[in-house]
Amino acid sequence: MNSDNKILVDGQEFKLLFGRKDILKKVYEFANQIIRDYDHDSDLPVLLFVLTGGAYLGVDLSRALDQLGFQHIVDMVRLKRYDDDEKGGVVRIISPPSFLLANRDVIVVEDLIDEGKTMNFLHQYLKNLDQPPRTIEYCTLILKDSHGPLDFNVKYLAYSMGPNWVIGNGMDSKQFGRGLLNVYVKVE
Repeated sequence: MNSDNKILVDGQEFKLLFGRKDILKKVYEFANQIIRDYDHDSDLPVLLFVLTGGAYLGVDLSRALDQLGFQHIVDMVRLKRYDDDEKGGVVRIISPPSFLLANRDVIVVEDLIDEGKTMNFLHQYLKNLDQPPRTIEYCTLILKDSHGPLDFNVKYLAYSMGPNWVIGNGMDSKQFGRGLLNVYVKVE
């Protein structure tokens, strides 16, 4: 089964939640707000993509900023919390940022904030670097309503939603569906 509104991924049915045009509209809203927030600064802000899912939103955001003529730096961090069974585990850094973040404005770009544990871990990690960033802001496509306490505010937020499982635009189900241009929600 594969239509514009419903798809079958890894034996599970999903229905369209957000289309590509809706996502890109939000990305350009983020880009314009980032330009307003950081255009006065002589230091370029750092977009810190949280791999793997955050790379999809991050690339879209970086391209939008470039198209609007706004210079920025891109770096990546790889964290791991979910094991193959997709049940939460201990958060660990697999690959730290490579750019020196000392006294820089950092915008963490993540596809989805679910419980918030991974981003809380990253926030504490960044704040406690020997030479921490000047500011740390968060940008996400989806913030789950069921998240726990967050050690930070999400400044650039596209959508809030309930606990349903979503795939596409970086989000996956056992590594399937990550590259879909639209976002789909699991049919319960």
